[in-house]
Amino acid sequence: MSLVEQRLLSQKERLKIESRLANYRIPIQILQLVAEECNCGDVVSGTREVHGRSKKPSLISRMNDQSLIQLKQIFLDCDDSSSRFRFAVLLSTKFPPVSYKFVLSDKLHGRSDQEYIFDVCIFSRSTEELVAVGMQNNDASRSATDAKSLNNFLSIMNDVFAAYPSVRSAYYSSSYGYDCSPSNLATKKQLGASTDNTEINFLEFRDGVYREIRG
Repeated sequence: MSLVEQRLLSQKERLKIESRLANYRIPIQILQLVAEECNCGDVVSGTREVHGRSKKPSLISRMNDQSLIQLKQIFLDCDDSSSRFRFAVLLSTKFPPVSYKFVLSDKLHGRSDQEYIFDVCIFSRSTEELVAVGMQNNDASRSATDAKSLNNFLSIMNDVFAAYPSVRSAYYSSSYGYDCSPSNLATKKQLGASTDNTEINFLEFRDGVYREIRG
């Protein structure tokens, strides 16, 4: 965070950020997670997701300066350190927060009892079962995802699918590109029978946009 951003925002600065954020479809649940990190969770606490037009603009206007700065870094500056929130917003287009609950940086145990950390875990609100997971390339060196990293992810998913039969989708995202074909590796990798009704999707975040990697 820059020295300028550390100070309290002026009204003009707040309005500018709020105006730009109005163009983004950010679920209330994700706003709440950001607010809780920035010590103003009570602002959105109790607000429910609804179909159609949301109450997002009024909620954002009540969030503190720290929250606005965090939202700016996530969605306007595309800062890597907060990419899990961006990833969750993307997945919310496939799993509407009205019906699904999002948990970030969650720990899961595979059938082997090995513990794994996922950037995004998605649970059904009606059954409370885990239905989807998302993991990112969090390499500190910002290197492109290679075959070794992808094989490790596929092995993790094989273990997790075996432990959670309710999981039907897995997502892997890289902000630094791929130096191999993820889809071909997934096809060659021998996955268990429990994955018959599941899908694995590979994404790349570049120039502020997520793209699905095929082939």
